[in-house]
Amino acid sequence: MDWNVIDWLDLVLRWFHVMGGISWIGGSLYLLWLDRIFSSPERAAKDERGEPWLIDQVGSLLVEKLKLGPDGLAKTHIWFKRETTLAWVSGVLLLAMVAYLPGGGLLTDAGGQPIDALVATGIIAALLVLSWGCYDLLWRTTLSGRPVVLAIISYAIFVALAWSLTQIFSGRAVFILLGAVLGTLMMGNVWFRILPALKEMGEARAEGRPADAKVCSPAWVRSTHNSYLIFPTVVLMLSNHYPLITSHRLNWIVLCLLAAAFVGARHLVVSGRAGLWALYSAVAALGVAVFLIGAGQSPREPAGAGTVSFAAARGIIIQRCLSCHSTVPADRTFGPVPGGVGFDRPESIKRHAQRIKVRAVSSLTMPNRHESGMTPAERMLLGRWVDEGARLE
Repeated sequence: MDWNVIDWLDLVLRWFHVMGGISWIGGSLYLLWLDRIFSSPERAAKDERGEPWLIDQVGSLLVEKLKLGPDGLAKTHIWFKRETTLAWVSGVLLLAMVAYLPGGGLLTDAGGQPIDALVATGIIAALLVLSWGCYDLLWRTTLSGRPVVLAIISYAIFVALAWSLTQIFSGRAVFILLGAVLGTLMMGNVWFRILPALKEMGEARAEGRPADAKVCSPAWVRSTHNSYLIFPTVVLMLSNHYPLITSHRLNWIVLCLLAAAFVGARHLVVSGRAGLWALYSAVAALGVAVFLIGAGQSPREPAGAGTVSFAAARGIIIQRCLSCHSTVPADRTFGPVPGGVGFDRPESIKRHAQRIKVRAVSSLTMPNRHESGMTPAERMLLGRWVDEGARLE
């Protein structure tokens, strides 16, 4: 396939994925806010259901909650299902592109070596299907009446899964795959638990009978789950922009801490002051993650080392980096000047000196997949050159 077509396909899929995700998340947060408004203890004490007024640029809007029964049946229902499907399908297609296209650097093993596309596809498909199946079965057991216990068990399984995946895939891939797992759980909840319950409620109202609690009660639980999974999923999907996190030797612990922190953030957003304990927990989890990352991965320079000349630093960059980061790259996997970073001119090297240190020295994420064979000694020398002011003489 022509690379120009591939680039456009990648752009379109990412656009649909982001737009679907924004719409899905926005709708979910809006419904959570409405539920909180209607469930206000102060209103309940007065036997009021609540009628929140919203103000926008065209005037005031009234949101009304109807009682159950045929008289409360609305003519038009808005179900946030298309956004869910769009976000999930586009995400799966993006994963497929990464698996099957050459140069898809996401699917590499823990040692940086490419994984066979068919093997990777099988692992990912099994991961997504089994994750939903196990999660759904777990929350339908007799323990479903003890949500705290099941939440602890679910998180323990998540931690075990994170560790297991780091034994197979690169850190970058693990973050994306676990984000896909959480997205699959949310999509499954919507299509297999929430939408059937909404359909049952609509039919019950039309027929003037009570809704089947066996169908509707689990839907509220799964909707709550989705609300807790939103923030961690977004964080995991954005993680590839922060290689210092994904490449850390304890990246699976950092991943789990970030997930826990943003679950706490969700609880705070919905609960307000009543959820301050979640704020403290989230800050503590983030603090531990920052501490682990800050422990450092950079090689230590030997005592008494001399000044590093620009010629020495540039020699390493030419040998190890210029094959990609050039206006005329020898390796065209990522196109010319990937990420807007080129090393053809000395001034460009100096301008990106701090970025060179972060990617090649601190996080060890460049050169990509360690293809050029940059040695620890060369990384250490580049770090010293940057620390000495990145001089061009």
